Amino acid sequence: MPTAYVRRVSLKAALSDAEGAAYWKFTMEEVLPAIQRGPGIRSAKVYSGAGGLRADIRYVFEMDDAGVYERLLATPALQPLVAKTYAAWDMSTASQTFLREVTPELIRAISGS
Repeated sequence: MPTAYVRRVSLKAALSDAEGAAYWKFTMEEVLPAIQRGPGIRSAKVYSGAGGLRADIRYVFEMDDAGVYERLLATPALQPLVAKTYAAWDMSTASQTFLREVTPELIRAISGS
């Protein structure tokens, strides 16, 4: 079932401006392309709200199904990228959401018809 995954984070306050810039370079040049190549990934994008690219950041992945996310995390080639990415985040303010797309198939499954 088509699923969107949204991870909302802020970068750690202790990161210097140079470390913040290095994080974004790494994210855009290494992490995002690796995720976009993942099986079952339809799109992977990063959005910023307030905070000058330090706070209110959202990673949005459109996937074939929710299991795609779990399989990505288990991919050996991605694990070092994920660890480095998480190391820059303030996990005390992080949140995540999975959203399933409402489709005729979902409506049929829920309604039992």
